[in-house]
Order: sequence, then structure tokens, then C-alpha cells
Amino acid sequence: MGHGGMSCGMKTMRFVMVAFNIIFFLIGLALIAVGIYVLADPSLQKIKKIFPIDGNPELEQGLSYLTVIAIVILVLGGVLLIIGFLGCCGAMKQVKIFLILYGIIIGIIILFEVAITIYFVAFKSKFEDQIKPKLKDALQNTYEGPLGLISNTNVSKPSGISIAWDFIMYNFQCCGVYNRSDFDGTKKWNRTNIWANASLGNSTNFEYPLTCCNMGNAFTANWNDFNSAQLQSAATCAMTGNNTYTIGCYDKFMDLINTAKTWIIIGAVLILVIELAAFIFAMALCCRKRKDTMYYSN
Repeated sequence: MGHGGMSCGMKTMRFVMVAFNIIFFLIGLALIAVGIYVLADPSLQKIKKIFPIDGNPELEQGLSYLTVIAIVILVLGGVLLIIGFLGCCGAMKQVKIFLILYGIIIGIIILFEVAITIYFVAFKSKFEDQIKPKLKDALQNTYEGPLGLISNTNVSKPSGISIAWDFIMYNFQCCGVYNRSDFDGTKKWNRTNIWANASLGNSTNFEYPLTCCNMGNAFTANWNDFNSAQLQSAATCAMTGNNTYTIGCYDKFMDLINTAKTWIIIGAVLILVIELAAFIFAMALCCRKRKDTMYYSN
């Protein structure tokens, strides 16, 4: 009875261990796919130019924070693939070296997760104080306006970094980094209103970008396809400042993250519980003597 119960318990533990690691393996594949998507997607390539690590926003190519995030996702996916392999093989065949390596990797990941959580909680405000001024400087040094992207204009096409700013403001319905006043000190933006002589009065300069104004259809429309009524409405908004977006893009991103904060916390806790259970099971199987024939019985 005792041996039968122990054997049944070990089989159950082994089954749970294999199930956990199949999940790890699948998550690893998913993360690798996400990492590749972040590195290859053309839309995200526009965004990454806003976040150069080297501090020089003039560089069209180079390492960015978004690229680093993609690389981290790829590495994490690869680690989860290795964990899944070691865990499954170790649990099914009770290969002690696999179980030891598995336990070490899981333990390191748990410690890393705890450390990184403490870091972000402790230095969240410091991170914000450092990144927002850099983003504002990048905006003021590189923004050129979206007119070159609109069909039937003779304005030259703006740089990739400038396009990225318009891409973010248009799709996420925000203006500037802090707010719309960030555009007061732009150095490259030609504020000339090319429609001034059509039906928009005598004003010749924009106070704010067209993409700071609500043109509708965010995430679904291309600004090349706007009709004249939409463009005139946006131009009036950009000249007068009436009805521009009032929230900065940094705060808009933080609001989006905070909206999902509860689910993020639940997911993080669930992952931590699974990792702890996997670590405990791995150590239990590793300590199990290989000569125990009941463990291998069917």
C-alpha cells in the first residue's frame, strides 16, 4: 500500500512536471515569435527610432530600447525552450543532470524576477524623470511634421524619427511627451499651413501638429487617404489649438499599462507559483533514488 501510494504520487508529480514544461515550451515559442515580430514589423520599426540608447536621435539606424526589449523577449523565449526540454526529459527519464540544471535555471529566474520587480517599484519615478526629458529633447530636435506624408503636397518627406512621432500621436491620440507645449521649441518643423489660401483664412502657421488633432479612425485609416473636409478640420485645430489632444504620449502609455495592471499582477503571480512548483518538483525528482523500480513501473 505504501509503495503503491508512493509510486502513484511520483507518477502524478512526474505528469505535472511534464505538463508544466510543455507550457514553458509553448510560451517560449510564442515569445520567440513576438520577439521576431517586434524586430521585423515595419510599423514598430518606425517607433523604435524614437528611443535611441546612444542618446543621438539623429541616427536613423542604431540600437534602441525597443530593439533591446525584442532581444530580451527572444532570449527569454530561448531560455523557456531550454527549460521545457530539460524539464520534460528530466521528469520522464529522471536524468539527474537535467533536473539539476533545470532547478538552477528556474531558481535564477525566480531571483531575477523578484529583483527586477523590486527595482521597478523602487526606481519607477527615477526612470520617469530620466526618460521623459530625453524623449522631449528628441522630439524637439527631430520633429518635422506630417505634411510630407499626405498626398498632393510638395513638402519633402520627413525623417523616419519624425514619422514615428506622428505614428504614435495619431494612433494613440496623444500630443507630445508631456503635452502639446513640447512643440514650442521644435527646431526642424516647418509650420507653414499649405491650405491657408484655400478656405482657412489668412493664418499661415500651425501651432501644433495635425496628428495632435482628432481626425478619427485611429489604427484603421492612413493619413494619405483623408478627404479635404477632414484635413481642413484638422488644420483649423492645429492652427488654433482648439480640440487638440491634451494628454502627453508618455502618460497615455502609462494609462494603458495601468488599465491592465490587475491582469498583469495576476499573470505575474500565477507564473511565479508555477515556477516555484516546478522548482520543488524538480528537486523532489532529483532526490528520488534512480534504483526505485516502483517509479518506473507502469
